[in-house]
Amino acid sequence: MIHTFELLLIISDEDCQHTFSKYGVKINKYRHIRAAVKELNRKIKEIFPHYAIVRTWERVDGDWNLQFKVDVVKLLNRGTITEEDYDLVELDIRKFLTRHFGHSDYFDFHTLTRIDYRLDVYVPDKRDQELLFHLLNKYTMRFAYKEKIKWGKGENGNPLKYETSQYHKCKSTELIVYSKEDERTAKGEQIQLYDDSIIRYELRLKNSHLNSMKRQDKGGKGMPKKLKTYFSYLLWKEYMQKHVIPIVHTGDYYKITEAEKIIKNSSFSKRKKESLREFLVMISKGSIDTPKKHMSLPTYRKYLHDLAILGINPILIPKNLSTKNHIAFPSILKNPFKI
Repeated sequence: MIHTFELLLIISDEDCQHTFSKYGVKINKYRHIRAAVKELNRKIKEIFPHYAIVRTWERVDGDWNLQFKVDVVKLLNRGTITEEDYDLVELDIRKFLTRHFGHSDYFDFHTLTRIDYRLDVYVPDKRDQELLFHLLNKYTMRFAYKEKIKWGKGENGNPLKYETSQYHKCKSTELIVYSKEDERTAKGEQIQLYDDSIIRYELRLKNSHLNSMKRQDKGGKGMPKKLKTYFSYLLWKEYMQKHVIPIVHTGDYYKITEAEKIIKNSSFSKRKKESLREFLVMISKGSIDTPKKHMSLPTYRKYLHDLAILGINPILIPKNLSTKNHIAFPSILKNPFKI
């Protein structure tokens, strides 16, 4: 349900200086505070691998803002996270704060600045994984201001192509679908048991989105920027349905011959059956956005809805697809994304 989240605390200058001193980091040694924070974070992660200091900066009133990240999966050391785990997570945070400041009162006034929702699916067949990411490339270039990204930058700033991932981002939210094993390998990290054959659908809600949801007007819902508010199964499900399904779609993946059988046996009229087939072929020859150039948006949405009713994903498996790893692929691939 949740991968990571970030909290912002307001701490006293004394507690801030004490934290750096506790880990032997002398702020005056560094020209920029960011460098000191980086060193502090490195030392903290040696003891608390599921915590990370994102940044800290001084306020005009003399206190300090402290923004830190919590990896819930590492904290609980398991892949399955539920709403019932909230108390365990809060307790661990309070212990962490008490160890550093002598109390946990700062948590009472925390501000949630980011949360990453996730759905982990088990895809044991490497051939199915490769096929899935090939099909993901046919997905929409843009949805709800999210732009599909094929190239990014690695940790060293070098160009990085997302071969086993699909990345959609905007200023307030991001969606990334990726192989957990490949991610661990790329980072030089040990693959955990709960990472085995896992494909992760991760929706990242950034601070600007959380600010929008806090508003009472302009589409906001008056939602407090508190961890407990967003540590909710129903809210997780709502976000997945609203932000992920319109991009990855429902229904299983088929080659055209298999999709034709399902359409032929449906109760749709002969004309509608022909139109749905043409719709699928149009997408197969281009992308899922291609039909928008040839029909009205209501018609486009109606065809997607009709295919969803039949359990057909609008992205077809190419008839004669072959890659350097596999010379053939199955005619049917079950869609792993189900909520």
